[in-house]
Amino acid sequence: MTAAKRRRVGSESQSYANISVLTGIQRVMRETHGHLMDLLAIRDIDIVPLATRDPIPEGQRSRLDYLRADPVTSQPMASLADLDAVLMLDLNVGVDFAALYRMRRERPLPTICMIHDVMPLNNPEWWPQGGASTFRVYLQQLVRVADHIVVTTEKVCDDLAALPWSIPADVHVISLGSSFSPRSPFRPPDQRMSLLYVSTIEPRKGHDVLLDAFDILRGTGADVDLTLVGREGWESEDLFVRIRSHPDFGGRLKWIRRADDLDIEVIARGCTIGVVPAKEEGFGLFVEEALSLGLKVVASGTRVFLDRAQPNLSFAGPHPADWATAVLAAHAQPWVPLTPGGVRSMADFAVDVAALVIDAVE
Repeated sequence: MTAAKRRRVGSESQSYANISVLTGIQRVMRETHGHLMDLLAIRDIDIVPLATRDPIPEGQRSRLDYLRADPVTSQPMASLADLDAVLMLDLNVGVDFAALYRMRRERPLPTICMIHDVMPLNNPEWWPQGGASTFRVYLQQLVRVADHIVVTTEKVCDDLAALPWSIPADVHVISLGSSFSPRSPFRPPDQRMSLLYVSTIEPRKGHDVLLDAFDILRGTGADVDLTLVGREGWESEDLFVRIRSHPDFGGRLKWIRRADDLDIEVIARGCTIGVVPAKEEGFGLFVEEALSLGLKVVASGTRVFLDRAQPNLSFAGPHPADWATAVLAAHAQPWVPLTPGGVRSMADFAVDVAALVIDAVE
């Protein structure tokens, strides 16, 4: 009996494999790759790294330990001619869309693309100059080659549908989730409010409102501290200065620029409330991550968060006073024990993506 031919799915990894900083998109790719390898292997499908342009020499790949451990990108790079399907989880403006389009004209090559958000088009003021126009060109090329498009929220699905473009691909809403195993809170020995926000510092992330709320709480004599975890982003120099010159900096206000998953788990043990004051997000991973780490969470009252209402998650209005009030209310609320599967995980996301890939290939 002839053994079944193994199919190969290429995950476009040209930019991802050589990146020097880590964002939520790279975290999504790394976690998804780890689960997809096993989920696809049982269906005789291999997932391999794809370089639509010239492959990156092995010695020039990512210097980030987190990404070097990726089981997909640790393999040799494949080319389009070697594949039965293409998966694009990254946001990479350097993709050779022309090569992909030519290959798809010659033979069937199912292409599954992920669109994390369309915020650069809806809010170009939040991005460096030229970012919106570059993103527009990238997105127009992506929807031209995609058979399937994955978005992570109904909000992004609606934003995509509102664009004045023809999008023939099937659009699938598949929610992300936490990479951390669910756990109960580590209760502090006192009644302090210890806030944690994990996010790159950039204009839309709401750090300014959070700092104002922190000052309000401190001004009332509240026993509160705030830990910010995230690297410097763009267009936020005034905010960097404000953090470093804050009278509580280094004490009740801490800023940790680099942290891996283990660091985050350790930091979260000393915190009680996760805060997510972003003005807008494509998804906002830290909501589910903080919940699974045993924190109560206060998030902005934007649709992308409101649609995910669940125990231990509450919402705040747009103003600093709203945030101060919401944090106090969350602090007073008892923690609701997590139920099995109550907080969605990245494993759940990968299962749904794997089903889509298997259907496209088979």
